[in-house]
Amino acid sequence: MITALLVDDEPKAIERLTSLLEAFDAVDIVGTAATADDAERFLAGRSVDVVFLDVNMPGRLGIDLVGNLPPRTKVVFVTAHEDYAIQAFREGAVDYILKPVDQDRLAITIDRLDAVLEPAGSATAEEGDEAGEWGDEAGDASADTADTVTLSGKRGHSTDVVSYADIVWVEAVKNYSRVQARDRRSRLVRRTMAEWEKLLPAGAFQRVSRSLVVQLSAITSTQWQSRDQTLLFFSGVPDPLPIGRTAATRLKELLRVD
Repeated sequence: MITALLVDDEPKAIERLTSLLEAFDAVDIVGTAATADDAERFLAGRSVDVVFLDVNMPGRLGIDLVGNLPPRTKVVFVTAHEDYAIQAFREGAVDYILKPVDQDRLAITIDRLDAVLEPAGSATAEEGDEAGEWGDEAGDASADTADTVTLSGKRGHSTDVVSYADIVWVEAVKNYSRVQARDRRSRLVRRTMAEWEKLLPAGAFQRVSRSLVVQLSAITSTQWQSRDQTLLFFSGVPDPLPIGRTAATRLKELLRVD
């Protein structure tokens, strides 16, 4: 699964790109942003595989954001301007797409992303990722009981026995997941979202996007930042979790009282 953040100040451009990308089963749009600043806030403390990025936006150019992205995050520019193509590729862009975007051109981009995100020389993506950078950071989720899971840091250090009731959100990170529990730092662990969904109490935890599960009762408040970003605040967790428009819409549906 390729996780993607879309950054463009034009709502119609976001809507069109979202519609086109939804045709690709391998792509999960985890958020959208209207400015480079909004994108940085969304990415604080989390990673995505690729940012689809406009060039001309209010405040800062999209190209100014590239140097502040995590090393693992790839960039695809989607713009009406040809002038920045050379600079974009110098900055390491995977692709540079001119608007209006069409499905066939986007398919080429997805193939390029598959090629650069696939671990080289591995039999499978999961095996390659285990040996790569994520594997170096990831700990384990193990020793499950009916009520608890044991979370350990990388190489087995700093082990916590955590109640499922204390987990507030779980987010997919390629073949791993990042877990946030009350009064603890988040942990990257070797467990897929499908495995978490079998363990977490279905009534309490709900999937608000393909890559994010949250405990609804743990949400203390939500704060609207822009049409493309909403902050979720959880009890026992000091930092809010930014979510995109699609996840926010789904969350509203889940929280709606008939």
